[in-house]
Amino acid sequence: DRFWRSPSARALPGSGLGLSIVARTVHQAGGTVSLTPGEGGGTTATVRLPGAPVPPPETGGADGGQEEARP
Repeated sequence: DRFWRSPSARALPGSGLGLSIVARTVHQAGGTVSLTPGEGGGTTATVRLPGAPVPPPETGGADGGQEEARP
């Protein structure tokens, strides 16, 4: 939720918008965001974005376009 902050974080700087902005942007791109308790404390944030339907075109960069496309 926008502006929501845990009681332990309310004295820290910030507005509470960061994760809300991330979630909205990722969802608009067709992805997902999840938060889970971190091992030993804290939080683990996972962002998953869909891959491109085809590899990007070769650009003929400094290596003469010989670099393999990476997913």
